[in-house]
Amino acid sequence: MAQNQNQVAAGAAGAQAGAWQQNPATRGRIIILNALPLNALPRHHIRLDVLPVSNLNELAAWVQRRVAEGYVVEHYIRHSATIQALRSLGIPLSETPNAGLYSYSPGDVIVVVTLRNPLRGQEVQQVSPQDLESWIVTGL
Repeated sequence: MAQNQNQVAAGAAGAQAGAWQQNPATRGRIIILNALPLNALPRHHIRLDVLPVSNLNELAAWVQRRVAEGYVVEHYIRHSATIQALRSLGIPLSETPNAGLYSYSPGDVIVVVTLRNPLRGQEVQQVSPQDLESWIVTGL
C-alpha cells in the first residue's frame, strides 16, 4: 500500500504544471466532483496523477474548449452555491444539484472542486470562484 501511495505522490510531483491542458480525456467525459471517493475507482491497481489548478479561469477555458470538441461535462455536486460559482466562470454545468454516485470509467478526467475553507456542519449559502480550489485527476 505504501508503494501505491508513493506512486500517486510521485505522479503528482512529477507532473508538469499545466499538463492537463494538453491531455484531454480519451472518452470525452469531464467529471466534476466535490471530493474524490475512493470507492468510485476500480478495485484493482490504478495510478492517478493529481494536478493542482492554480487558475480557475484557465480551467473554465479548458473545459469550454473540450465541450466545443464534443466532450461531455457531468457533475456530482449537490451544493447549489458551488454550482452557481462554477457556472459564473462559464463552466457548462446543469443547474440541478446532483447527489448521485460517480463511478470511474477509463479515460475520465476528474475535476475536484472544494471550498478553500470549508465550514463543518454549516451549509454555505454564497460561494464565489475565489472561495474554491481545484485539482485535475487523471487515471493512467
